[in-house]
Amino acid sequence: MKAHKKKLARPYIRAARASDREAVYRFSQHTWEWGDYIPLVWERWLTEVDDRLLVTTISGRPVALGHAVMAAPGEAWLEGMRVDPAYRQTGLATGMTRRLVKETGQLGADVVRLATLASNTAMCRLAAGLGFRNIASFVFYQADAVAGKGKAAIKASPKDLPRLLAFLKGSEGLSATAGLYSTAWRFQLLGADQLRQRLEQGMVRMTADEGGIGAVAILEPGYPHEGLVVSYADGRPGALTTLAVALRTEATASEPARVSARLSELTRIQQAFVEAGYGPQMESPLYIFERAP
Repeated sequence: MKAHKKKLARPYIRAARASDREAVYRFSQHTWEWGDYIPLVWERWLTEVDDRLLVTTISGRPVALGHAVMAAPGEAWLEGMRVDPAYRQTGLATGMTRRLVKETGQLGADVVRLATLASNTAMCRLAAGLGFRNIASFVFYQADAVAGKGKAAIKASPKDLPRLLAFLKGSEGLSATAGLYSTAWRFQLLGADQLRQRLEQGMVRMTADEGGIGAVAILEPGYPHEGLVVSYADGRPGALTTLAVALRTEATASEPARVSARLSELTRIQQAFVEAGYGPQMESPLYIFERAP
């Protein structure tokens, strides 16, 4: 590792090319025990609008990767940060992150966010060193589908928008995550436009009684291996557990047949899902960091 620091040729950051694929796949193939999601998104990232897909090269060879995209108007998201194991701890991740932040300013971002596991102390230090603030954290729970158990959830429609907005305004769970929810591993503000879109897609579930809305869950399209994905959930005690059970029944039609939920760290929300038969999906919370471009 020290030898690389002494002999490291000048790094060069440029736009990624289709021809970089094999090199990128090679140095990212062991990111996790199961591999990496980069092969699932590479072709889409190469052609995505309002984004920057960059590689760092050493002597012409790609050794680092980073992606910046406008997740929503004014909201930029950084993802896919990868460095060849042979070149780690040489400043490439810092240089790539700094460059991506600069690029988001050119894309019209008012705010830039990224996520990393709390256990990834190196990335947490890098983010803090570049002026990012840790503004929220999410925990991940999962349960297998179960047939015919519990009461079916109500599929909300666009006509429910006003009362759902009122529900969100008073949502302690949403406040605890700085107003953010997940959209295919990109976290953005949950507002009226986003909620309307999910309603039009038929991806909002709720329970209701004489007291009004008891609990709400927003679904999202997940990666192929994730099954039914919950990007936001909150509600009254009991009602949220009922909804979480109903989601397990709905997941019998998913592939794979299970539910993955991104939740606020609030104890009562986690407990509601535990009572519905869910267990932790990851040992470490996911931290969301934010700064201006």
